[in-house]
Amino acid sequence: MAVNTFIETYDIDTSVCDQIIEFFERHRHQAQPGRLGEDNRIDKAMKNSLDITIPIKLYGHFENFFDRLIEYVKSYLQTYYYSTGADGLGALWFSQHANIQWYPKGGGYPAIHCERDRIEYCQRALVWMLYLTDTPGGGTAFPHQDMVTPCEKGKLIIWPSDMTHMHHGVVSETHEKMIFTGWIDFVVPPKQ
Repeated sequence: MAVNTFIETYDIDTSVCDQIIEFFERHRHQAQPGRLGEDNRIDKAMKNSLDITIPIKLYGHFENFFDRLIEYVKSYLQTYYYSTGADGLGALWFSQHANIQWYPKGGGYPAIHCERDRIEYCQRALVWMLYLTDTPGGGTAFPHQDMVTPCEKGKLIIWPSDMTHMHHGVVSETHEKMIFTGWIDFVVPPKQ
């Protein structure tokens, strides 16, 4: 029987990555130390980064990326949901915010975690992460799947948000790393 990891990789033009990096650099003065959980604690042993949170109202600055992300999410859902004959999937849309994260050499997110581990995050259906840099020796490790996705500029990774997909950043001691990451959430459609 074939084993599926449910982790898919797609390609984004590297010029889109450059635009996102440029946005981060223009707004670096607004970056905050990486925070953990709903209490927003800082613990550099668990996550050593500078993050800029992008509210959904600013997603238009990254229209080229989000247009492609919509295509890839549709493809993902076709592969893993609709192709089975299922048709009751609830409404999905982008989370209300996303994060651009910069990790220094020796920095990263080595704490193992999943993206839906408390009631506050129960709406998360999928995770997306775009690697903005080529970072040798840096990537994302998925222990249950026994795999590491390498940090290659322009690679977009989509996977389920649950405990089946525990993961952690692989720390590069020699290179900086940047990602753009967020979620696809279940949403309540407006009443007509």
